[in-house]
Amino acid sequence: MKCRNCSRESDTPTRVCPYCGLYMGAEPAEAEPADPALLEQMDRSWSARLQPRKHAAGKPRRKRRMRRSRLTRKDTYQSRRINWVKVGIFSLAVMLLLAAGAFIWLRLTPQGQLVMARMGREASSDAYWALGMEYLDQGYISRAVETYLKAEKADPERKDLGEKLLLLAEAYEAADQMDKAERTYTRIYSEYDQNNPIAYRLAISILLSQERVFEAVELMRLAYENTGDEAFQNQRSQLVPLPPTASLPSGRHMYSKNVEFLSSQGYEIYYTSGDGPLPETGTLYTGPITLNEGTYNFRAVTVSSRLVSDEMSIRYTITLPTPMAPKANMASKTYERPIRVSLRVVDEEDKNVELYYTIDGSKPTLDSPRYKGDPILLPGGRVLLRAIAVNRYGKISNEMVVEYKISAGFKKYFRAEDDGFDGLALLKTSKDDFIRKMGEPVTTAQIEDDAVSGAATLLTYPWGEARFFRGEDGDMLYHIDTSGADMKGPRGSQVGMSLSDVTAKFRDMGQLPNDRGSRGIYYDIAQGYARYTVASDDPLTGLLEYVYVGSGDGTSTILNYQIQGGRVARILLRFLTHRLSMVD
Repeated sequence: MKCRNCSRESDTPTRVCPYCGLYMGAEPAEAEPADPALLEQMDRSWSARLQPRKHAAGKPRRKRRMRRSRLTRKDTYQSRRINWVKVGIFSLAVMLLLAAGAFIWLRLTPQGQLVMARMGREASSDAYWALGMEYLDQGYISRAVETYLKAEKADPERKDLGEKLLLLAEAYEAADQMDKAERTYTRIYSEYDQNNPIAYRLAISILLSQERVFEAVELMRLAYENTGDEAFQNQRSQLVPLPPTASLPSGRHMYSKNVEFLSSQGYEIYYTSGDGPLPETGTLYTGPITLNEGTYNFRAVTVSSRLVSDEMSIRYTITLPTPMAPKANMASKTYERPIRVSLRVVDEEDKNVELYYTIDGSKPTLDSPRYKGDPILLPGGRVLLRAIAVNRYGKISNEMVVEYKISAGFKKYFRAEDDGFDGLALLKTSKDDFIRKMGEPVTTAQIEDDAVSGAATLLTYPWGEARFFRGEDGDMLYHIDTSGADMKGPRGSQVGMSLSDVTAKFRDMGQLPNDRGSRGIYYDIAQGYARYTVASDDPLTGLLEYVYVGSGDGTSTILNYQIQGGRVARILLRFLTHRLSMVD
């Protein structure tokens, strides 16, 4: 195609001339005549530019394509046409980019989330908390509460929820919903942050404003324990009563003491020595408390209305003086004849000391004979003089033990092998032999007896009874009990004989009776013991008992005399298949 403007041929698929840049199908526009001088100058300039130039090596440069001056171009209305399709596509792309950016900004930035929350759309927990603060600052209290609740629901597991709930509680207080504000503060210090003093302090403020002083002081105590903030303790001390004081300093004290509990404000005092809560398990203090020997732990509080002071805790250890062991005036050695021995108190300044002693071999106690100052007659044989001192506080000294050997004869202990009823022997007399000697019984019965740990046969007579147990040799006598005066017991003793006549037949250490009339007769770890025990206020009525454990086979034999009016009323001789424990 030939361009109508520059008359050059071109096969371009467009209708724009590649040489002159004009639309080839358009008529050339009428141009204004140009200044001849200007045109001549431009021609010279273009001619100079079209001349080949040589570079430094002398070679001509590549020939450039001639360009026409814009002044000589002729434009048509088609040369400035706008491609609106491209403009539309570009605009749409820009709009999409802007929309995507806005979406990202709203979703991913705090400012965008706050905008979403303001629009009532779903937003983050932080956005709701921030929006709630805006509402509260603007005075929209109900909106603030509602928004704070949304914020908590949006992220109930966030780490700083305890701090955020302070905002909700503040909004509740602004709305005059004090019960909800108090519950929120309680949630904060009990569930999220027990070391946060702010929640305690605001909750205490609510309690005091409602005159709930008792609950407030309890919360002050809890707040001080959990936070260590002394401000709570100081605040509490201005409301609760002062704790009680004690008239006696704590610690160790000698001798019995009295202690008083005092309240400087005149309030009631409750005390206890146990572990229970005060004042619920305490005792109302009404007067001085006497402290005897021992250890005492007291806890006490003062009470004013429902307000309870802090506890006073105090400990006492009361020690009573212990006397020294008594002394004997005779040295421990062998003597050729019976001697008399005196006892003395070591601490002679203490006039309230009593001495108790034994010569029968048993350990002295407060039931032993009281030493009254008269010398003690010691019998023949090996004698242990044992004594203790007891002061006015009931404290017992260590025991004094002095051994003496007196070269004089003495009678034998009661022995089962040697001592029995006339013509009868325990474990040797059969039932048939017994019946032949004593006659037919009034009754015969089968019984259970602990003495032989099993079945036994009981024969009763007008004078008493006899018992037999089944052994290898048949039914053998192990028990005889009589009140008959015509039956002779061991060593010729019999019913109706005086107490002194009976004791004279056996070993007797000569120990004096105690204050009640009872006395020990002898005590030997290898043989057994004998004693007389008063059964009532009458010293002539009681039980004279001999116990033999010297058989070596783990058995025992007892011989008892029932004494009435100073004479024998009944005699019992009994075998036991077990060993009786020795009296110390």
